[in-house]
Amino acid sequence: MRAEIAPDGSLVKLWMSFAMDIKNDSLFHPKSLFNIVAENVGYPPAVPVAGGKNPDIVEKVTLPSWDYYVDWQAAAIKRLIDEENYEVVFSHIHNVDAHGHLFYYFAKEREELGNDAARYEGFIEHTYTQTDRYLGAFLPLLDEGWTIFIVSDHGLVVSELPHKDIPLLGDPFGVNVMMLKELGYTALKKDADGNDLKEIDWENTKAIATRGNHIIINLKGRNPHGIIDPADKYKLEEEIISALYGYRLNGRRVVSIALRNKDAAIIGMSGDDCGDIIYFLEEGANRIHGDSLSTTYGYFETSVSPIFIAAGKGLKRGFKTERVIRQVDVAPTIAVLGGVRMPAQCEGALIFQILEG
Repeated sequence: MRAEIAPDGSLVKLWMSFAMDIKNDSLFHPKSLFNIVAENVGYPPAVPVAGGKNPDIVEKVTLPSWDYYVDWQAAAIKRLIDEENYEVVFSHIHNVDAHGHLFYYFAKEREELGNDAARYEGFIEHTYTQTDRYLGAFLPLLDEGWTIFIVSDHGLVVSELPHKDIPLLGDPFGVNVMMLKELGYTALKKDADGNDLKEIDWENTKAIATRGNHIIINLKGRNPHGIIDPADKYKLEEEIISALYGYRLNGRRVVSIALRNKDAAIIGMSGDDCGDIIYFLEEGANRIHGDSLSTTYGYFETSVSPIFIAAGKGLKRGFKTERVIRQVDVAPTIAVLGGVRMPAQCEGALIFQILEG
């Protein structure tokens, strides 16, 4: 909790985080780890996940809270390594992702918001300085013979577009109606006055865009309200893909790539758990991450591309590879370095270019 009170008592500002049960050990296994950490490092602290529109909250609450948290987590892990003889550690720190969704959008001047973009750009730099300090806490382990991998599952961009110009497609939190409605594939029910309701009219809906990057055909025999004959599915997919490529928003193309489920196998997104059509938004038309390809760049030199840095025992020194390293390549490489077999269902490949010898 943080409070600010004017000297004359005329103004009081009070910021409060989530209430937490400091003795909740449900996320620890074995339970004894909780007591080791709590007694020697401190109880797990809370971090804020709101207030991005208010730069004062970001500056005075969000960033300091995460400063404290990353130091706590680093100290907790180092304690377990030093005192519990851990030999392998997988560490995840979520500050960059949390801040990307919280305030990155405001790091570009938005006329309709009147935001101080330079101040938010400073917040982004603070976030990476904070992360660098966290990673730096473990680098002395290299002198003890450890090997360290620094990886991410994605980056985040500062969107180029104002909200009014971001296409209503690619949002992962619901059915993306408007673009497919405009193209004639998704229909909404109407009220008595003919206004759209927030309810799908399944009897007149050929396909929906949902879950971010997925378009599902409303297929007879598979979907509860299916109207599309399976014999017509292939032709409809071709029609939708062509419509996606042809769609323009303020004169610019919105969709960079669209593939049938079977063709999306080349990017690892086919099968029953994926849509009938997989698509990604064009660079500049995307939000923060997840709706575009991993090669996408944004404002303020931001990028969706993940990172891969490795150092230590068994690895070449000062070496940079031109190979595109994927997340699925990390597990088999760690397995080889650790002297254990690769996972049985491993999709990736050993990053042999970085290994000594």
